[in-house]
Amino acid sequence: MTKDGEFNHARICDLGCFTQDGKDSNKYYHGAVVQHMASDNWYAYFEWGRTGAVSPNFQFIGCRDEAHAVAEFTKQMHSKNDKRGEWVTLAGIRTLRAKKGKDCYLVRPQATRSTGLPDARSIKINEGAKAEKIVKKPKSGRKKKINKADPQTTALMRDLTRATVAYTRGAMADDSLPTQVAIDEGRQILLEAQKRVGKVGENLNKQLRDKELRQLSSLMFSRIPKRKPVGASDSTWILSSDNIFSWQNDLDAFESALYATDIDQEQEHDFDPFEGMNLHMEWISPKSETGKYLYQWWPKASNNRHGYLGTMKIKNLWRVERFDDKGKIAKSQEQIIKETPKIKHRPLFQKPRKDLSSAEQSRYQKSNTALLFHGTRSVNVSGILREALRLPKQLVGVVITGAMFGPGIYFADDWKKSAGYTSLQSSYYAGGNGSVKGRSAFMFACDVVLGAPYVAPSWGGYTGPPKGYQSIYGKSGASGVQNNEFIVFKAQQNQIRYLCEFSI
Repeated sequence: MTKDGEFNHARICDLGCFTQDGKDSNKYYHGAVVQHMASDNWYAYFEWGRTGAVSPNFQFIGCRDEAHAVAEFTKQMHSKNDKRGEWVTLAGIRTLRAKKGKDCYLVRPQATRSTGLPDARSIKINEGAKAEKIVKKPKSGRKKKINKADPQTTALMRDLTRATVAYTRGAMADDSLPTQVAIDEGRQILLEAQKRVGKVGENLNKQLRDKELRQLSSLMFSRIPKRKPVGASDSTWILSSDNIFSWQNDLDAFESALYATDIDQEQEHDFDPFEGMNLHMEWISPKSETGKYLYQWWPKASNNRHGYLGTMKIKNLWRVERFDDKGKIAKSQEQIIKETPKIKHRPLFQKPRKDLSSAEQSRYQKSNTALLFHGTRSVNVSGILREALRLPKQLVGVVITGAMFGPGIYFADDWKKSAGYTSLQSSYYAGGNGSVKGRSAFMFACDVVLGAPYVAPSWGGYTGPPKGYQSIYGKSGASGVQNNEFIVFKAQQNQIRYLCEFSI
């Protein structure tokens, strides 16, 4: 069961209720139609408590037959769901809002669950996710074809996959995984929250008091049971300019986990490092020509304004080729060159590239294409490899923490700036969050077509560069920022080239 009010043909359902308007509750209610394995007797089973409770309440209702159990299940689900609520539209989602004085439980779509009887916890569903793969049966004597990679790449992808699933389960109050539908709805809720923040204004206290933002926050937690400690302050859970960015990162990580729910069941020889990924990736030896260039250039690309980060030590480098990105950089370059941009500003620390042909060097120079950094939490790496760096479906001109120049794709010419977004313990935005056990932090180097950058007079909610420009330049000392930032608003203006694992 994945939709409110539609219980007549269901046999199992998870509900959630989140509210802090005078109460501090984050509750769940589980119902199922079950049959005893020995006696064949039918029951309606219900379980409830605070989300993530170790010892929840439960009830069995003995029934005459399956139809009777279905009737009891349906009646109880309606009584907790649509009988307690009224239909409204929030964030473009038709949903239920609690009637005055009532707690309304909303259907909580879950790909996996930790509630219910043991058999129920083994049921998986993921409506709206990736299409099911059609697996051809191998001819007699042949094994399933597995995408091969070098040992360093295979080990990396296995570590990232396991960590992303573990992170998602750990972020949830009940150890479950949300469905793709719930994640997509979550992104829509964040979009509406950004729009609302734009109307309410930048004052955080006003955002925390805003009724609509509180409603959107409750809807988010009702759909996705993210962990929230009892008595947590409003600033930690209400959707505001301070936490929308972290929610975006979490939803991306949760989506990546959906591709890897069977990782624990796979045998060593069955693991496909590129499961569902249309790419080629290989480890770069530090002794190779490209390796020598990158090992020498990357750590030195800094003005050292964040001296506390110390010196970069590269542990591993990978070359990344996403097949879906093939040709997009060249096309963007050609379009910008035709516009004959007046390029007055170029990123720092750009050296002659060892990985480009002479023709490419010329095109990169004319279009102001640079090799720039993008830092991210470790649990978000596999999602970026799969989907590339993504823009939201709708660009909303609002400033949020972590994206001070609007909803574009952000890059830096100083690795220490990008390090602030990684899972380093000392990073500014993540503070060690989303790390992978046994691994260091991660950072991408991407080709970014900047064209003529527009120097922003200060940070603000841009949805694109002004006419005649192709990117936004948050310039150190001129735009209210300490380090340079470069922002593009078209996905085809960037392409991942390298992935670096590093420590400091």
